[in-house]
Amino acid sequence: MNEEASEAPRVLLVDDDPDILIELNEGLSSLGISSRTADTAVEALDLVQRHDELQVIVTDLQMPRIDGIELLQKLSMRKRARPIAAIVITGHASLDRAVGALRLKAVDFLQKPLLPEEVAHAVQRAFALLADEEAQALAEAENGAARPQFTTARPNYLRALVAARADRDAIFQAGLFSDPAWDMLLDLAVAEATGRPISVTSLCIASGAPTTTALRRIEDLKEAGLLDRIPDPQDRRRVLVHLTEEGRKRMEAFVQRQASRLGINLD
Repeated sequence: MNEEASEAPRVLLVDDDPDILIELNEGLSSLGISSRTADTAVEALDLVQRHDELQVIVTDLQMPRIDGIELLQKLSMRKRARPIAAIVITGHASLDRAVGALRLKAVDFLQKPLLPEEVAHAVQRAFALLADEEAQALAEAENGAARPQFTTARPNYLRALVAARADRDAIFQAGLFSDPAWDMLLDLAVAEATGRPISVTSLCIASGAPTTTALRRIEDLKEAGLLDRIPDPQDRRRVLVHLTEEGRKRMEAFVQRQASRLGINLD
């Protein structure tokens, strides 16, 4: 399934439910965002391959043959002239799938049922993040500051720390290390290092803990002065979470200490 537009769309919608595709496509169009659609991951991969102008993919998680996580994995291995940002939607929230999506650099996680306005806000945030990344790359190129180790070492190291959580759960008894507070701080550190805003909902899902427990830990971390919550300036219904200056300073001290022990230079 493919929707053509007079101006090349930069958004790709992927869902095996044709009604949802039609609703989102028409809703986004009415809000001034044109999009292409695909009802399978295979078709989505083909469209991304043929249309370099695509910059944001909005994909369902539950799909036959190739699901949303595998689709993002395949996209992450492809070299493209322009980066592509991922927004995940699902009607059946699964903690491990949500964590998997966030680890694959998904910029947002939306739960069905949802309105086209919610998807539009997420798409606009994704465009803003991509624009910031392009501006940073251009500034570095103009200043002759091509420092790939500096720009990638810190986010990659932080992602490795987050990935260690999955290794820990695979090797040890699941649930043995159940408190999500540290995992939340790591996720926030990764989000800041990669310029990706993270919402209260996304942080709760990524923590792998029950929502009530995760919300209590967010409040505990706030009272400890390590994180804060602010309304999303682009969507007042959404609350973002970020490290405070104190939280950032302590995470920096931890990361530097661990990196130095491994002989890794993050500066």
